[in-house]
Amino acid sequence: MTYFELKEKLKNYPIFRLEDIFKWFPKADKRTVIFQLSHWTKKGHLERLKRGVYKLPDYQIKDIFILANFFLPSYISCESALNYYGIIPDIPFATTSVTTTKTLTIKTQKYGSFIYYRIKPSLFFGYRIVNPGPLYFYKIAAPEKALFDFIYLRSFKRDFNPNTYLFEARFGFERNFKWGNLKKWQKLISQNKKKFHLALDNLFKKYRV
Repeated sequence: MTYFELKEKLKNYPIFRLEDIFKWFPKADKRTVIFQLSHWTKKGHLERLKRGVYKLPDYQIKDIFILANFFLPSYISCESALNYYGIIPDIPFATTSVTTTKTLTIKTQKYGSFIYYRIKPSLFFGYRIVNPGPLYFYKIAAPEKALFDFIYLRSFKRDFNPNTYLFEARFGFERNFKWGNLKKWQKLISQNKKKFHLALDNLFKKYRV
C-alpha cells in the first residue's frame, strides 16, 4: 500500500480506522501499515485523532458529534444530547455518550474530550440517526432517552441528591416532550434503585405529568 493508493480510498472516507485499511487492502502487513501511518502522520500527510483513528489533514470536521460514534460503539446522550435539544442551557465541557463497552474518557488535541458512560445492553436503545453531511452520520438519543440516561447514570453517584438535582440542572421542556416514554422506561429499572425512582417521581410532580 502506498500513500497515493490510500489517499484514493480516502476520497470517500476522509476519517478512517486502522481496521478499515485491512478491508481496503486485505493483503497488507499489519506492522508495515502501522509504521506507514506513523510515518505519514509525522510528515503531516495524516492527522491522528486517537489511537487507531485518523483523518486527512485538510478535511474539516464541522460537527464533532460524528467523532463520538467513530471512537466507540455508542450514541450521544446525557448532557450533550440534552443541550442539543435545548433541555439544559449549559454547554458540556465534553461530548457525552453511552456505550455497552466500558466507561472511559478519550481526549483529543483539537476536538476536546469524549466521555463514554457504560450502560447495560438492555438499556441501549432510544436513539436516532442524524446525517450532518453526505459521508458520515451519528447516533443521538431522543430527548426523553437522553434525560433517562442522564438521571439513571447520575443516580449511581454518592453525591447525587434526587431532591435537589431539579434546581441544579435547570431543565426546560418543549410541549411535545414525551413524558409517557419516561414512565414506561422507568419500569425497566429495579425498585432497589431508590434514588433513580425518587428523582423521576420528583420530576413528574414538578411538571405535573
